[in-house]
Amino acid sequence: MNSNKLTNSNLSREKIRQYHSTKDGKVKHEIEKETIDNDFDADALEGWDVLSSEGYSMRNLDKKFLPKNYFALWGILVFIGLFITGIYLVYQPSESSPEKQNSRIYENHQIKVEKTDLVIPKNIEGLVELPKKEQIAAKTIIQDFNQQKSTQNKYSEQFKSIDIDPLPISKIEIKENTPAAIAKERFQGKEIYLHDMKLLDYRAYRSKPKIASKQMILTGTPANIGETSEITETSEWENIEIPYIDYLNKTMELFSKGNNKKALTRFQLILETYPDDVNANFYAGLCYFNLKEYLSAIHSLDKCRDSKFINFNEESEWYIVKSYLANNDKSTAIELLQNIINKNGYYSGQAKKLISSL
Repeated sequence: MNSNKLTNSNLSREKIRQYHSTKDGKVKHEIEKETIDNDFDADALEGWDVLSSEGYSMRNLDKKFLPKNYFALWGILVFIGLFITGIYLVYQPSESSPEKQNSRIYENHQIKVEKTDLVIPKNIEGLVELPKKEQIAAKTIIQDFNQQKSTQNKYSEQFKSIDIDPLPISKIEIKENTPAAIAKERFQGKEIYLHDMKLLDYRAYRSKPKIASKQMILTGTPANIGETSEITETSEWENIEIPYIDYLNKTMELFSKGNNKKALTRFQLILETYPDDVNANFYAGLCYFNLKEYLSAIHSLDKCRDSKFINFNEESEWYIVKSYLANNDKSTAIELLQNIINKNGYYSGQAKKLISSL
């Protein structure tokens, strides 16, 4: 070996592996160039070429030259790692299971519920629902409302393009001792839509409207978590007031899902505070229809027609007809259908088809 060419080694363990694993001649040539100025590297590369052909590997040299405690240390570290992993796997599933997580969350947890969430009056609970296909579903109401809005917008555009000549004004002579007729003020009120269903926005006509309800605080784990979990009452029903729009929103959600009994219970509570509420009267009427209480449906829907707000007049008349027919009072239904046809409103087309089939 030429000692004049002994310099610091440029040949690393990785390069030796790369040299003997690659089939790329260019890569091998580059590694060989690095060993030209170092006889030790050149001899090592050549010698390892021979050894590798006879089945030797780096692992064999490691066993021979590395200290014995090197492998013992690695063995201990591997054992510790496996032990910790085993403990984690044993305990992690039980700690992260949904049941135990929820139990910790709900343990001694307080839940506020309204009375109407838990208690349905017996006179409503005992009612029997119509088959779903025969009910007045929310999707039917929504479809009618959307078509009505489309029709109204169409007529409004047509009306704007028509020039109307002003009518002549005549002076009216007032006779003494003649009682003046008092006309009931009736008008279209401001509307909102909740769950895609039309409602009168009473916030424009009432000062901070609220609904008097009852609330109870419950503690424990909800009954859907674990077989032995339960909710227990911790106090009596407490009187509370809920903003009208919030209470109505939740009620309309129940109605939209076809929960007629709960929705009717809540509409009745609204009517205890506001007996003339057209929203509660109209949708309570639909709930009564779906629960086969046709006379109660007629009574509720009639209240909408008596209201100073005319927002639900057409719908109320139509579903009153439906209620009379369901109650086997065909003659009254035909009379009302003819009235709807004469008004030539939204339901006139449906009224013509229905009356021709009776």
